[in-house]
Amino acid sequence: MERPSTPSRFNQVVVLIASIQRQLGLHPCTTLLLGLCFFLPALLLGMSSLQRPFLNRRGTAELFEIRRARLVQSFKADPSEPVPRIWQQRLGPTAAPDRWARHGRGLWWLIWLEDGEPLLALPAVSRSSSLDLLFADELHRCSFNQLPPLKRREPSALEQSCLQRLTSGTSVQWQPSGLASISGSLFPALASVSYGCLRVALQGDRLLAEGPVAPSPFASLQTHHKEHPANFVRFDPPSAYLELNSVSLQPLLGSLFNNSLFAEQLDSRYGLPKEVREVLLNAPVVVRLDALEAGRFQVSIQARLMLAADQTDRIKRSLDAVATALLQRGFQRVQRSLLSPEGQPSDRVADVWLDPQGHPQGGWSLSPPLQNQVELLLSLGDAPRLSPKPLKRMGQQRLRLKARPDQLVRLDWLGPDWPRVLRQASQLELEMTALPTQQQPGWLRLQLEVR
Repeated sequence: MERPSTPSRFNQVVVLIASIQRQLGLHPCTTLLLGLCFFLPALLLGMSSLQRPFLNRRGTAELFEIRRARLVQSFKADPSEPVPRIWQQRLGPTAAPDRWARHGRGLWWLIWLEDGEPLLALPAVSRSSSLDLLFADELHRCSFNQLPPLKRREPSALEQSCLQRLTSGTSVQWQPSGLASISGSLFPALASVSYGCLRVALQGDRLLAEGPVAPSPFASLQTHHKEHPANFVRFDPPSAYLELNSVSLQPLLGSLFNNSLFAEQLDSRYGLPKEVREVLLNAPVVVRLDALEAGRFQVSIQARLMLAADQTDRIKRSLDAVATALLQRGFQRVQRSLLSPEGQPSDRVADVWLDPQGHPQGGWSLSPPLQNQVELLLSLGDAPRLSPKPLKRMGQQRLRLKARPDQLVRLDWLGPDWPRVLRQASQLELEMTALPTQQQPGWLRLQLEVR
């Protein structure tokens, strides 16, 4: 297992702040959805069972201390597989194969502290209830030994359950700095899941993961979703590269809309004050990412929001403000009939925005009121159109997402730095049965078809 590339904390903050306007202003839906879909599988690359290591006063207790480690992964060893590279680096080419063979199918861990390479943790040969901590170098070992002791306190129920996952099976735990090292410029869009702890399993051609996610530390959250095994979902052939259905935009765009820099730009440049942003965040949403056969872009992104009819005037004023900003940037507005999925014109009109060369860049369409609701279609990359049958949420799902990672790789949306298991996956399904808030964690399940 190789460590994800991680910039220094100062550079990381600078890069992330600078990227908010650039990345999200150019491709807000793309950034958001890819972040939600794909940072998680990037963490889930191990496979789990050994007696739980004893949490002693120094090494092991702080090793798994959720307040300190930015990323922890537990793996199940398989002696029939090649010796992991990091074992050879830390143990040496002679000792590593012997230790790997004698380790059997027990657990081992990679732990990223705040700085430096991950440390490798193995059950001690002499006593499996304690751990050998293998550092990248002596400097890293000294830095670890100089860490001040953490304030003693009773761990919360969520922290205890996460620790149980890490010491009894294949799991992954992260906090914001660990998530940032994986997601890079996508990090600002992921605040609602900036803390998480998932149990992971590989069953046949499925990678399954399940657990709590939250925008704030687990120490401040005392309740969590009742655990039960995730059932297999049937992987039907997807009708789009990506589909999403959520009861609201809040878990997706809430952190961005509330970011002071981003919110100021939305308000001053695009006429989206806080009141309008809250309306949009509370709206149910369906999103599709579809391939385009011709034109400047390879794909289009369309979002469908259902809004209360009494918000129509407010939404129209905001759209007018956005239109003024686009006209000032040289775009041209034309009105066209909204097309059906089969390409036939409808009675509904869409505002389509063209670049100076006459290529569609996106647009919107606001429906007449129907049953005290209006439908707002927003499109990037092509003119809006009436969507085919949308992805449906089932049972207790509050958010559901389907994607085709291998096709996104073909579009160069997933670069070579993403893990192979993700880049080669033909289908992914993600659901949340509870959405994260500042007071309570959400509950996430993920299934990935691997090859």
